[in-house]
Amino acid sequence: MASTLEAVLKILAFAVLAALPLLTIWLIHRRASLRARSALGSGLRLNSPRRISGTSMTLVMVNGKEDREHYFFDTDTFYLQRGPVPTAVPLSQITSVTRTSDVIYARYIWQVCFSREAGRRCVTFTNNLSLFNRDFLLFLEAVRKANPLAIVDRASVIF
Repeated sequence: MASTLEAVLKILAFAVLAALPLLTIWLIHRRASLRARSALGSGLRLNSPRRISGTSMTLVMVNGKEDREHYFFDTDTFYLQRGPVPTAVPLSQITSVTRTSDVIYARYIWQVCFSREAGRRCVTFTNNLSLFNRDFLLFLEAVRKANPLAIVDRASVIF
């Protein structure tokens, strides 16, 4: 009888120890998503532009030198940075943020389209969304809030 009880307790202890890392990851994920939602619910408290793009594979020429594209956003503006001076686009001018079917390094490529005086323009990039960096999700929510008519795809850490 005692050996059966010991075996059950050992199995139970092993199951609890095996579930601890999963529980920890779930709690961290939940805490991060709740923080992102609370920031949006109270009006996006963003101090400085937050980067939403991963390492760019696109090289551009700036003043005769190669440089990469970077994408940032804050409470009301989307920034395209090629070289030292970023181009600002109000979030209300963004017409769509869609996920393409193309994948680079296990990350989907996202396309942001916006309207300007010269016409419609689209940029593509991979996002920097991770378990600990939720800035891209904040960007999607900010676009939804600034332009309710914009087409905005859903994103998650899985894609």
